[in-house]
Amino acid sequence: MQMEIKKVNVLLVTTMILAAFTPLVMAATTDDLIITFDPDGDIDIDVNISAYNFSKVQANSWTNTTGGTFTLYNNGSVAMDTRIKTNASTDEGDMDLNATGTPPQQDEYAIFIEGLDSELYLESAYNAYFDTVLLPQDSKTFDVCLRIGINLSANHSWQTTTISFEGSQS
Repeated sequence: MQMEIKKVNVLLVTTMILAAFTPLVMAATTDDLIITFDPDGDIDIDVNISAYNFSKVQANSWTNTTGGTFTLYNNGSVAMDTRIKTNASTDEGDMDLNATGTPPQQDEYAIFIEGLDSELYLESAYNAYFDTVLLPQDSKTFDVCLRIGINLSANHSWQTTTISFEGSQS
């Protein structure tokens, strides 16, 4: 029995020596640093007048506003670039957009924007920039020109299309 106690004591002493020279490894710990910030820069686009009635427009003719009827505002805090689009057809579905700049054909209409950096025909998707680097709290006036096709297939009722504006940071 004394021999067994000696073996246990040797085993305990050996374990204690190994434990003293072996680094103690525990489970890893983590910590976090949370950073909070408020980016100071926003785009806030506004167009005034928000609706316009051209009334009767003859086939194969231009009708347009003059003198800067509409105003594009950058109410945001960073410079803004602006893209513009319109419907591919009127809300009533009677007329289709001609975005090519060629004379609209039967039951087509074209819309041209004058007075911004780029004077272009409207398309049915946001593609070209009509205005660039409109500074915060600044504005520009522009006009809308509408052209009806060379002829109409019928005496259509009132037609409506929506012109949409998209502002993005310059």
